[in-house]
Amino acid sequence: MIPAMRLCLVVNPNAGRKKGHEVAQRVGGLLSSAGHLVEEMVSVAPGGIREVAETITPADWDGIVAVGGDGTLFELVNGLLARNPSVPVPIGQIPVGTGNSFLKDFSIETVEDAVACVTSGRTRRVDLGHCTHASGAYHFVNLLGAGFVSNVAARARRYKWLGSASYVRGVLEEVARLRATRMRLTVDGTTYEREGIFVEVCNSRFTGGNMMMAPGASVDDGLLDVIVANRMSRRTLLRLLPTIFSGKHVDSPFVEVFRGRHVDLRTESPMALTPDGEIIGSTPIETRILPGALEMFGS
Repeated sequence: MIPAMRLCLVVNPNAGRKKGHEVAQRVGGLLSSAGHLVEEMVSVAPGGIREVAETITPADWDGIVAVGGDGTLFELVNGLLARNPSVPVPIGQIPVGTGNSFLKDFSIETVEDAVACVTSGRTRRVDLGHCTHASGAYHFVNLLGAGFVSNVAARARRYKWLGSASYVRGVLEEVARLRATRMRLTVDGTTYEREGIFVEVCNSRFTGGNMMMAPGASVDDGLLDVIVANRMSRRTLLRLLPTIFSGKHVDSPFVEVFRGRHVDLRTESPMALTPDGEIIGSTPIETRILPGALEMFGS
C-alpha cells in the first residue's frame, strides 16, 4: 500500500478546449479516494502556470502534478526551477492538452493512465533540455523546434479546436511559403553546414500529438536527438509528411539525425523557436542535456 501523499495539482483551466478545471476536479476526487491529500492551484491567465509554479515550495509536497498539455508542463517546470536549483519531488502530468506528446514515451494516453501512475507511486528519472537563445534561456522537457516546425506551431494555435489535426493544417499552410535557410549546426564540437527547412532538438520521441519526430530518442539516455530537414521541394515535403507519424521520415535522404549532449545552432536568418509547443525566442541557440534532472510519475 502506497503511503498517503500530499499532492499539488497545478491546473490550466484552458487546456483541452477549456476542460482543464473539469478534469482537475475528477482527478482530485480519484486521488482523494485513494487516500491522498490534494490541493489545487489554478492559473488565471495565459502564462499563469509559470507564475503559480514560482510560488510553490517543492519540499512542502510529495508530488506536483500538472493538469494540462505539453505547454502546461513546460511552464510548470520552468516556474519551479526559477526559484529552485532542482525539484526534489516527483512531477506528474494529467493529459488534457492538444498534443500531450511527452507522456506518450511513458505509454500514458488517458487521464486514468496518468492517475494510476501517480497513485502507484511509480517514478522514473528523465533528462531535461536547457536552451540559451538570443534573448533569454529556458528548460524544455519534450523538444525544441526551429524554423518550419515553429511556424507550423504558430499556425496550429489558430486551429486548436481541431485537436491534433491542427498541426496537420498548420503544415499544409506553411508548405505554401516553404524556404530553406543556411545554418551552422554544432553537435558535441563537430560542425555541419547545411541549408535546412527545420531543426528539432529532441529529448523524447513525439511532437504534435502522434508525430514521431525522433523515433530513436529516449527520455533517459543523456542525449539529445537532432532531426534536420534539409532543402527539399514542396512536393517532396508533402510526400514526407505522412511518414512522420510512423517515424519513417528519418529514412529519407533529405533528413539527417544527429545525437549529442551539446547542440548549438546558428542560422543566416533568425528562426523562431518552439520549446514544447510554446513560441519563445529565436536563433542563435546553445542547448545541452541535463541527465536525470527530473523525477516523473510514470514507468
